[in-house]
Amino acid sequence: MWLKQFGHRILVITNVFLAVGLLLSYVSVYINPSVFWLPAFIGLLYPFFLLTNLIFLFYWVFRWKKEVLISLVVIVIGIGHLNSYVQFPFGKSKHITDSTEIKVLSYNVNLFRLYSWSDKKPSFDSIINYVKQNNFDIVCLQEFYVDNKNLSEAQFKEKIGLNTHVSYILKRSTSAYGIAIISRYPIVNSGDVMFQNTFNACTYADIKINNDTIRVYNLHLQSTRLKKRNFDFLLNQNFRAKSNKVREVSDLMGRLGNAFIKRAIQVDLVKTHIDLCPYPVLLCGDFNDSPVSYTYHVLTKKLKDSFTEAGVGILATFRGIWPAYRIDYILHSRQFSVFDYSSPQKSFSDHYPVKVTVKLNRLSRKRSTKQNRT
Repeated sequence: MWLKQFGHRILVITNVFLAVGLLLSYVSVYINPSVFWLPAFIGLLYPFFLLTNLIFLFYWVFRWKKEVLISLVVIVIGIGHLNSYVQFPFGKSKHITDSTEIKVLSYNVNLFRLYSWSDKKPSFDSIINYVKQNNFDIVCLQEFYVDNKNLSEAQFKEKIGLNTHVSYILKRSTSAYGIAIISRYPIVNSGDVMFQNTFNACTYADIKINNDTIRVYNLHLQSTRLKKRNFDFLLNQNFRAKSNKVREVSDLMGRLGNAFIKRAIQVDLVKTHIDLCPYPVLLCGDFNDSPVSYTYHVLTKKLKDSFTEAGVGILATFRGIWPAYRIDYILHSRQFSVFDYSSPQKSFSDHYPVKVTVKLNRLSRKRSTKQNRT
């Protein structure tokens, strides 16, 4: 009898510990990692804490125990975070095709696989064909790369056949790396939100659509830059058994911490810039962060997530094992209506593309026209 009571007590303590972990993941989004980054790591563990609490929830329901309230209450408290991970096909706006819709694509193209160590053929023709076949109106590409040998900027512009704004982070005599905004409509203005000491960037373009002007931001936030040995330590039991665990954990946490801190600084700069924007905003990009993060929390204060508006299911936009999260996003101002969110599992990159159809409502068009006249 005492053994059964002891086992029950251990289960309750474990459940409470995991419930507290889930609560802390909720709190983590309010803590700026540039001040204290450790809570951001707890936010990264949100799916683990959620899953284990769901297991306990079903266990206590099956046992018909009052302890079911431990996980139930905590999960309900964070239902907003759950919505950013899972969407059901109920209450979504119906898409009525008309001439005012704008088809938008965001895609981290992984340098078009033009790096020398790639064991696959370059992907720029496949990606360009994908853009043209789907008749996208606005396209944001992260990790855009050109070189004189395979694909120059002039060749890319000729192949894509659309207005193109490229912001380069690194430019050499024979190659260049950056991010690009491509538009079927005229680009009337462009600029950058400058990040310091990084190969990541944010650029924007003001795009004229009939009598309206919208601003499109293309954002690539700080990468974690995990090395092969970090993945081996996480996934390879033999490597882990032979490695210096203290050194490997220290290296892994150091890389995560540095990325959390840099992303927080970058996202605050972007948020300040967006707050001053006079136009409706579309923000596309690779955030390198999960929906339970300071990054996502800051950017969705003013902008809405197209996935929660029009998406269905559970998505991971990165093809690798780590992180198996939705880290690529299309956010939008409240002036837009959103339809047809999807992230097709294309194999042209280590990311999946994110695409959505948007439409400016009448009120926003009137305001935009008034702004353009002033």
